[in-house]
Amino acid sequence: MTQILQPRLYLAILAGGQSTRARRGDSSAPKQFREVAGEALFLHGLRELAHAPGIARAVVVVPDAWRPIAEQSLEAAALPLPVTLAPAGRHRTESAWRALQALAGLPAGQTPAPSDLVAVHDAARPFATRHLLGRLARAAARSGAAVPGVPVTDTIVQLDAEAVAADPAGFDEDAGLEVPVGAYLERRLLVAVQTPQVCRWRELYAAHAWAAAERLSFTDDGGLVAARGVVPVVVMGERANWKITTEDDWQRAVAQLRREAVR
Repeated sequence: MTQILQPRLYLAILAGGQSTRARRGDSSAPKQFREVAGEALFLHGLRELAHAPGIARAVVVVPDAWRPIAEQSLEAAALPLPVTLAPAGRHRTESAWRALQALAGLPAGQTPAPSDLVAVHDAARPFATRHLLGRLARAAARSGAAVPGVPVTDTIVQLDAEAVAADPAGFDEDAGLEVPVGAYLERRLLVAVQTPQVCRWRELYAAHAWAAAERLSFTDDGGLVAARGVVPVVVMGERANWKITTEDDWQRAVAQLRREAVR
């Protein structure tokens, strides 16, 4: 009987951001390295996702200034899989590329095979579960790429592009810009996309190599691979998998993680 080999799953945790909207001052650590419930924030998400089925290795992208802290945190955590550190890039896409380069530079036999899977996850989402990652991996193994999404509850409109382009201040609460509606979007066809996002190694590496050569930046990896013809499927995400962006978000996360720590 022929044995069907399942693709291995690699995990890339992006912890390279400066976290300016969730910092208490210039001297405070970026949110992913701030301690809560006994360990750095980035470890909470990593610890959970490390138990997803089929996972072989993780790589964590960190700024050079915080590498010693990350090394100490990982050593104390005693995670059930090997973890490699990679240097952060100037933006999200470059950081993800550096994670892939770290995986490609592993010793022979440890590097991903073309059909293996890579999950890219933001450290600012510490509540994603191993069950979500497992569902994404199964979908990506079939289709090539999968992203989690949750239905939006608000009515979403697209702004008039010409009006936005005409004002360099952009559209935010400080600019006070009044912009005409360009189009009302059909809510039942919209989802808010989360991470982790999972893609086959061959396609993800090729897409990132192209973006690096062209010096392009994308808001997520699903959008990047879609730009190269690999259209992700959407898997139902988790409402609890929310992103820490502001200081209020940080306080909410601290309270939730502390509650979970005493259970």
